[in-house]
Amino acid sequence: MSPSAVITGGAQGIGRAIVERFVADGYRVGVVDQNAEALAALAGPGIEVFPGDVRDDALIDRACTQVRGTDPLTTFVANAGVIRPAASTEQDLAEWELTVSVNLTGVFTGTRTARGHMAAGSSVVLLSSISAVRGFAERAAYCATKSGVNGLVRSLATEWGPAGIRVNAIAPGSTRTEMMQSMIDAGRATEDTYTSHSPLGRLAEPSEMASVVSFLAGPDASFVSGVVIQVDGGWHAAGLAAHA
Repeated sequence: MSPSAVITGGAQGIGRAIVERFVADGYRVGVVDQNAEALAALAGPGIEVFPGDVRDDALIDRACTQVRGTDPLTTFVANAGVIRPAASTEQDLAEWELTVSVNLTGVFTGTRTARGHMAAGSSVVLLSSISAVRGFAERAAYCATKSGVNGLVRSLATEWGPAGIRVNAIAPGSTRTEMMQSMIDAGRATEDTYTSHSPLGRLAEPSEMASVVSFLAGPDASFVSGVVIQVDGGWHAAGLAAHA
């Protein structure tokens, strides 16, 4: 019996690295994403693709049903997210509501839908961010939604733990993804801006995030629940460097 996983936002960036890692780990993987072209390129052995909106509960339900077959769904990874940076005094309310609906409401409803396909031993992994615990100017909606994800982890882990279902998250720091590059291209940051905050002094690769998600989903983390693991090169911990 092979394990199964449904991953949202898996067509690129961290999500794609998670898909590739889970396939390598022997999972049957379902990928939900709006980018139909990228999904088509991703399709292959061990991967089923489901083009569409991650906020569509019927789509999530169908992905879980097809991927798990007659066995419970092993893992659900809520990775999909958007960022709409703007000065808080000028933030378009529609952009705020889009960010909240994808990054927080969609995470909750998708996870709740996947819960109906799970049993004792199943796990949920959400994607938080360094933005949940550090202040980022002109990112109010993104920071607020990622803080909300951290709250979901604690609540759902407490509620679903008695059923043997674990809920955790990772909080990536600066990672070499299309989303980060879009912020650089828009002139909102430089690569040095990001790397200067990490004691390790470099960007993370998406595969490094996928490795931690793989751990949280697997048997080595069988007694880990309700935690958010900072995968940020030390950014969250950093105070003042030596000789600064």
